[in-house]
Amino acid sequence: MGKYIINSKLRKVGAQVDTKTGIHQFIVDEPIAGHGTDAGPNPVQYLLSAVGSCLAITANDIARKHPEIQIKKFETKTTGETTQYQDGRSAVTKIVVQIHAETNLDEAGHKAFMHSVVKDCTVHETLKHAVPIELQFI
Repeated sequence: MGKYIINSKLRKVGAQVDTKTGIHQFIVDEPIAGHGTDAGPNPVQYLLSAVGSCLAITANDIARKHPEIQIKKFETKTTGETTQYQDGRSAVTKIVVQIHAETNLDEAGHKAFMHSVVKDCTVHETLKHAVPIELQFI
């Protein structure tokens, strides 16, 4: 079980948000058309990248635990669609992940490996069930 703490602070430049987690720091922003400065990916892009990268990391973790599995290629392309509602809200309403994976396994073994990757991926498992979010105003 892990606990992650991310601190985000709105900057006084466009829509930039200075974000820190552990020793890492990065910028979240909006494109210029969204009143940002395009200094970094927007929040939806980070969300979508989390899905693809988590799948790849999960595949790598499984292969490290099973040396008989050799990953020759593992690439993802994640596409997301947002919907803008009449009241101004918006939401990600569709996510499509294309996975191109090549291993040394036979067809049945590869299929079982990919099933394990999807099942064990924390981000995919979270999003497919739409995590409840507790907001605490302090």
